[in-house]
Amino acid sequence: MSNKRRFSPAFGLQPLIERFLSRSKGLEYKISPEIGTCELLGLTTRQAIALARGVLRYRAPVFFEPGVTIRSKRRVTIGRFSKIGAGCLIEGLSREGITLGRGVSLGRAGRIRATATLTELGRGAILGDFVGLGDHFYLGAFGGIDIGAETIIGERLTVHSDNHDFDDPTRAIRAQNTTPQPVRIGARCWMGSNVTVLGGVEIGDDSVVGAGAVVTKSFPPGSVIVGNPAQLLRNRLTARESP
Repeated sequence: MSNKRRFSPAFGLQPLIERFLSRSKGLEYKISPEIGTCELLGLTTRQAIALARGVLRYRAPVFFEPGVTIRSKRRVTIGRFSKIGAGCLIEGLSREGITLGRGVSLGRAGRIRATATLTELGRGAILGDFVGLGDHFYLGAFGGIDIGAETIIGERLTVHSDNHDFDDPTRAIRAQNTTPQPVRIGARCWMGSNVTVLGGVEIGDDSVVGAGAVVTKSFPPGSVIVGNPAQLLRNRLTARESP
């Protein structure tokens, strides 16, 4: 017999938490009966502390785990019930700022950055409602990054929305221009861990990107892409042809 203590449905906290999670995540949420009472209380306490920290620092109902840093705060917009993971850095200095929609979840130790020098401000980034990024992500938003609503992404995503010019061999590359190349990742996509997306790429809505892919060109909605450089495996929105 399992020695796990199950969470009693009669305990009034369970339906309250389920209602709150359903509202904040935009999905019907049911707590697993395998989570014990003490475990759930511990999780709830940690989230309550994160919420209190977010309210105190950002004056809005958002969750801040320990070590979150936000720079140029007036250029950063964070939607209700968004969660910013421990150790994240959001640098708002950019022309259009950094916008996180409702219920966005950023993993731990991630970074969003749009401007590398004071000579030219980058564009910024927009993450739609309920976007989820795994731990250790990097969004280089100089040229602009747009991630559509309900897209979920695994650990160690890197996006680079610019490219260094190197046409003049007589000058150091660092002394040449940086060209903005906007990146758009569509809505309702699923991207595995360790994906890299390069400048100028557009990934269509409802696409799937395999783990470790390096996306160097654009793909239409519904694409299933894998590899380095990423190639189209199939289209999940296109009806299968009869043999």
